[in-house]
Amino acid sequence: MKRLGCLLIVLLLVGAGVYLYLPRGSNATAENAATVAVLNTAVDAQKGSSDFAPALDGDVVASGDFVRSSKDGRAVLTFFDGSTLSVDPGSLVKVLTLNRLAGGGIQVLMDQTLGRSWAAVAKLKTPDSKFEIKTPSSIASVRGTAFETNVTQNADGTSSVTYKVDDGQVLVTANAGGSVTVGANQQVTINANQPAPGAPTPQAPTPRLVLTGSTGLEFAITATTGASCGNGRSKQELFGCVASGNTVTLREPPAGRYTVMLAKTAAAPTTTLTVDALRGATREATRTFTGTASVGDLVRSGFTYSRAAPQTISEFEPPELVSSICSAQSTGRVFTSGMVQDRYAQLRTYAEANKNQPVAFVVTDADLTSAGEASVPSDVPATVKDLRATIDPAGVHLSAQASASVLTVNAASDISVGSVDGKLSMRIRSMSASPLPAGLFDPVRAALERNLDEFSNGFPFTVRQVAMRQGCLSVMGTTP
Repeated sequence: MKRLGCLLIVLLLVGAGVYLYLPRGSNATAENAATVAVLNTAVDAQKGSSDFAPALDGDVVASGDFVRSSKDGRAVLTFFDGSTLSVDPGSLVKVLTLNRLAGGGIQVLMDQTLGRSWAAVAKLKTPDSKFEIKTPSSIASVRGTAFETNVTQNADGTSSVTYKVDDGQVLVTANAGGSVTVGANQQVTINANQPAPGAPTPQAPTPRLVLTGSTGLEFAITATTGASCGNGRSKQELFGCVASGNTVTLREPPAGRYTVMLAKTAAAPTTTLTVDALRGATREATRTFTGTASVGDLVRSGFTYSRAAPQTISEFEPPELVSSICSAQSTGRVFTSGMVQDRYAQLRTYAEANKNQPVAFVVTDADLTSAGEASVPSDVPATVKDLRATIDPAGVHLSAQASASVLTVNAASDISVGSVDGKLSMRIRSMSASPLPAGLFDPVRAALERNLDEFSNGFPFTVRQVAMRQGCLSVMGTTP
């Protein structure tokens, strides 16, 4: 028993060595679950019969679970087909049904009782697939579109729901009877206990940003809210964002600075990204980025946008090459290079000397794997191999194998990370060490959780957001 315990401690503490250089995430890429990304703090989740608790990036929600945002909270649910549901402050949504179907189909039924959401729904793959949002007055059904749902409370305690469609069509069926099809650039309002109107109405002309990239350019913009939107692999998290080929349109864009990520995917003499600010059909401002990046390069830039009439767009910021998507989309002073231990020390020094400054700490798969390998003590009574850390939108997934004598243990652990009350929070979501029984390593798990708490409490800046992408993660916030 002593040898088993020692083996397990060695293996899992190797994982802890990785955690202490910045863990985050979860390996629960469940067949019937949605992954949570928290853009701003104060987002809670209620899973099953549990009470509401702070949600962290990489958490998963399934049928029966709630997601609730405070007046400052923003979150994005990503479903296994790539569809997303962005939730604005002051919203409450419940996952009523979330199933994966044969042939890659999906069945989603969300219940939104309050607040505003933005659904970017991938084209449904099978005839029995569906994506629906149920509200107090009606239900919206789609087969591949982008639309906003806004549930507001009236003075008499009833609810009104407005649907705004930016791409495709939405079939809205009122609880009191009748249906109406809402097309692109149209909207409809359904009041409680009222039937559906005979036809939708046009959306009023509003400010828009239209981004047009050159051939072979993948790009994304990230607003100060932490939400992003772009073509290619980027999510359409920003409300009113529709991506079509090399063009991205953003209705009613929030004012402020936008971080720009550019990735050249095909050879071309030059790389261009043009940003036009429109109000109705009138162009009020335009800017163009021009560069000569090589295929495979990741470039970071940015611009500042004002919605005042007329709208304005600043010059693009000087471009810089970055090592990961997380580095490209992070804000403030970004710490992304060098050994993780050294990088963290530099971060602490910077935070002590520079007060109230935006800052980001970025790590990649390779960073975490190297940190874990370096943390293996030379005198452990076991051989540790195949230590690996991988990061994706569902979290950081840690695994390794330890062998001693005739026993071989395969261990894995998943961690969710986020911000709770401005502090970095890390939660071990799952842990296994086959073939050992779970009860044997419960004390080890408790010790690791204490280590994670100590690391979180000592993190050197106020954390606003933890953003996770394929292969990397970024912790963003402000120095104290």
